[in-house]
Amino acid sequence: MAVSFSYHPALVSGLESGARRHIYFHEDKLLLPAPDAQPWDAEEVDNPEGPVFLLGEVDGVSCSVGSLKETPAGWTEVGLRDYLLGCADIEDFRVINAASQLLYWLRTQNFCSRCGERLSFNEKDRGLRCHGCGYISYPKVSPCVIVVVHRGDEILLARSHRSFSKLPTFSCLAGFIEAGESAEEAVVREVMEESGVLVSDIEYVTSQAWPFPHQLMLGYHARYVSGDLNIDTTELKEAAWFKVDQLPAVSPMKTIAGRLIDAYVAKFR
Repeated sequence: MAVSFSYHPALVSGLESGARRHIYFHEDKLLLPAPDAQPWDAEEVDNPEGPVFLLGEVDGVSCSVGSLKETPAGWTEVGLRDYLLGCADIEDFRVINAASQLLYWLRTQNFCSRCGERLSFNEKDRGLRCHGCGYISYPKVSPCVIVVVHRGDEILLARSHRSFSKLPTFSCLAGFIEAGESAEEAVVREVMEESGVLVSDIEYVTSQAWPFPHQLMLGYHARYVSGDLNIDTTELKEAAWFKVDQLPAVSPMKTIAGRLIDAYVAKFR
């Protein structure tokens, strides 16, 4: 059954908020109250570590997010990647994605960058307010581009040194957008830097928030123009052209990479 989710309109404390659903993390691990339970099925836990905030509503019921000093007896720790790419569906992904990104930001954004005063929850906006100078800090989002480079019946796929997959899974080229750069300019630059290939005819396809820790992935298709593969070995382990009907193991459909690959294959066919 599909899960519905909506954000709370402001960033406020989840303590004594009356929330009846609760999501907890221990360090960088998501906590499940039982192996087959949803993360938001947890009972409220006393004495959480660090901030607890009101995330919004899950299936029409208010939900808070917090961090625990240790995993309670009987609960299960699960790595965020394992949960998001394994047992979560797309709607579950959206809830935990938002929860983990906001909690990470709250853990790392404690003081005002202007005057040094401690930041506090804000009743009027989804940000942290400094009562010293009035500055409001908003959650950090880092835009990235991810791209399927195509050459007729072939697409360019790569494996990164940072791959978390236990299997030799191939994915798309990707990278962060630099300050002052458009997304399309970033596509051209990143592909050239990582593979030595020039591309054009850049077409936006889709996007996905990605909580590792706070990326927004903007997905594109781009046409090969020229250049031989000459990979940046500091970034990539390997890269190659693959026929659309002879693809290696690729990123799952829950990821934007998997959907970009599938979309190009479908369009080509």
